[in-house]
Amino acid sequence: MSETPDAFPMETVEAPTPEPYEVVPEAAPARKASGRRTGGRASGNGRRSSGPRSRRAPARAPEAPPAAADAAGSLAAALRGLVTGIDEEVAAITALSEEIDDHVSALNDLRAQATERLLHLDELRAAAEDVNLSAFLDTTIAPQLPQIEEEFPDRIYGG
Repeated sequence: MSETPDAFPMETVEAPTPEPYEVVPEAAPARKASGRRTGGRASGNGRRSSGPRSRRAPARAPEAPPAAADAAGSLAAALRGLVTGIDEEVAAITALSEEIDDHVSALNDLRAQATERLLHLDELRAAAEDVNLSAFLDTTIAPQLPQIEEEFPDRIYGG
């Protein structure tokens, strides 16, 4: 009947609560040596040369403590698992929708065949001139309607 499983069980993943961590104060930058040089004179006028100047590298942000990194990693893993679970559910629903489309197409074909046959029987009834044959066809041609009521869930069909 169906090669697609009816439903995939949705696994709930609970994100761990991050543990509080100690705030490590930022270390003060190292001091530069004083402006005096111990060697000879520079250029004599106290100005720097006009050559290319080197810029200091921007201060690095302090690295997160290991406990915070572990909590962030486990949170990321939990979110990744949640997104994977959602992707699997969407894929399952998409497969079910494709299967429904196949069944509806087959149902529409069967309804078209039934309509065609009923139209042929209506032509036969119209051609019958005998009263007894007409009465027989009137009672016999009444088709049995489908016994199962179709369901159209609001969530799927936007009702």
